[in-house]
Amino acid sequence: MNDSVSFPRASILYVDDDLENLSSFKAIFRRDYHVHLASSAAEGLEILRNTNIQVLITDQRMPEMNGTDLLEIAANEFPETRRFLLTAFSDFPPLVEAINQGRLQGYFSKPIDGDFIKSRIEEGLRNYYLEHENRELLESIRQNEIFLTAIIENIPDIVFVKDAKDLKYLRINRAGEKILGLNRKDVEGKKAHDCFPSLLADLFAAQDDDVLRSKTILDIPEDPIVSKNSGHRIFHTKKIPIMNDEGVPQYILGVSRDITDQLELEKKEKTLEEKLRNIQKMKSIGTLAGGIAHDFNNILSSIIGYTELSMMAVDLNRPSLPHLKEILTAGQRAKDLVKQILAFARQSEDKILPVQVDIIVKEVLKLIRSTIPSTIDIRSDIQSGLSVLGSPTQIHQVFMNLCTNAAQAMEEKGGTLKIQVTKTDADDPALAGERMDAPGGLVKIRISDTGCGISPDIKELIFEPYFTTKGPSEGTGMGLATVYGIVKSMDGLITCESKPGRGSAFTVFFPATDDRIETTRPETEALVRGHERILVVDDEESIIKVLSESLEFLGYKPTAFSDSVDALACFSSSPESFDLVITDMTMPRMTGDVLATKIMEIRPEIPVVLCTGYSRKISEDIAGALGIRAFLYKPLTIRDLSATLRTILDKT
Repeated sequence: MNDSVSFPRASILYVDDDLENLSSFKAIFRRDYHVHLASSAAEGLEILRNTNIQVLITDQRMPEMNGTDLLEIAANEFPETRRFLLTAFSDFPPLVEAINQGRLQGYFSKPIDGDFIKSRIEEGLRNYYLEHENRELLESIRQNEIFLTAIIENIPDIVFVKDAKDLKYLRINRAGEKILGLNRKDVEGKKAHDCFPSLLADLFAAQDDDVLRSKTILDIPEDPIVSKNSGHRIFHTKKIPIMNDEGVPQYILGVSRDITDQLELEKKEKTLEEKLRNIQKMKSIGTLAGGIAHDFNNILSSIIGYTELSMMAVDLNRPSLPHLKEILTAGQRAKDLVKQILAFARQSEDKILPVQVDIIVKEVLKLIRSTIPSTIDIRSDIQSGLSVLGSPTQIHQVFMNLCTNAAQAMEEKGGTLKIQVTKTDADDPALAGERMDAPGGLVKIRISDTGCGISPDIKELIFEPYFTTKGPSEGTGMGLATVYGIVKSMDGLITCESKPGRGSAFTVFFPATDDRIETTRPETEALVRGHERILVVDDEESIIKVLSESLEFLGYKPTAFSDSVDALACFSSSPESFDLVITDMTMPRMTGDVLATKIMEIRPEIPVVLCTGYSRKISEDIAGALGIRAFLYKPLTIRDLSATLRTILDKT
């Protein structure tokens, strides 16, 4: 047959105990096929088991094993091989039995008809290769299915397929089962309303309608899903229409990625960015405050210095003396205000030391009075002389944050801000059962307002970082968290009482200490005078003048320079001409610390006093490490200057 050329050259096995038949068979078919011959069933089995045979033709009558028995074995071991029986008419019964049992695909009658046999062989080969191709195709499909299933089942996102006709789920992957808390047998074959709450199912159905109507991918950036395992989650979902050849949607493929944690992370990152901006803003405010403090303290140095000189020069009965006292008082208030600004901008050093709480409270009240509406009445009940161990700046922060929050709660309608500072002990009822180790007693600070109050459902969250009820431009949510952190770091305790519409009260407890730090010099202390020679260096002409006049008033002999390089040149030419050096810190060309170091290199024993209106570069500890004898903050008073100089010079 002509169709035979479409097949590979096949291998045929012919089994017959008649050698003449074997020779005839090979002569007829050797040009078209690879012909293998066997003279017995046993020999035929051996060839079958060692050679890829596509067609088996066997005689029926053979010694030891007949053809039907050989075909039975071949059918079991080599089911793909096409099997034919060559028989005489008298062998009809075993032929029928073999056909009925499926041992063969056809038979040939003797004598051998080459054309007929060849046509039957070609037909058998055609079936053989068709079945072979089908098996390979089915195996390929099976492998593709395994491959696709492995991918779908191992994707961490939810993958599902719906029938476009009835919107029933046809498939859902393992991730979908795990995330949604559903078994796939409870989902596949069901609609969304059978698996999810009604509102959620309605949403899914509307999405599916959009996909089928538009025949385009539907991207859902934030798709809410309620999970039995994880509760409310947010997914990024894409729904894709799968079309047939005519462009009609057959299926809907869905892929949903859980982005809940990603959104939370982005929210935290945004909060951290906002916090960083606020930190940078505070840093800028601090830098600005430092610059203002430096310049303002220089101005105050002239005001306070000349006022003191004027007061000492006039008669006690002169009518101008009360005016001068008022100027001096105003100058001291301005000096205190600069300290408060620096503390608010966090420029003060965080040293742990005994702090008199009443002094800090009064500073805060002066500062806050000018920043809150006049409709808010401030009342205070402050017990003097109570001290705690801590950082003055941090205690200042506690009061500022609590008072500011209280004032903001009363901005719209006004009200009363009350500050109480008292001594108590560990049995105070306001401790609410909390125990505090306080052998020296407790300092109790209570700041209350008559404002809007705090809702009970958020009261437990108010000390959490970043929690705020204010708008984006009104607060960072770090105020009360900062207060809480400071209080805890000082071994303290903070409680909150609040009723919506009636106000709030924050109570802070700190362990009390009996230690004291002398913060002011008695006004009645007499001025101590001297006669020594003093080198004065400051780039501000007004400071040079007032400092020189103050030193002369005290009996000293000042030599003043407004240029630190010129001052160093003068000292280098005559080091023994001076008994002490007073220098400003912040100066052009050469700063005060560098000038002091160079002067002490020339004459190590000479005492140096360093002054500053404000500098981030120098501190009392750094100055001491350089060998500087005293570190003074501007504006200087004659009384402080007098005492400092005599203390140093008397030890030299």
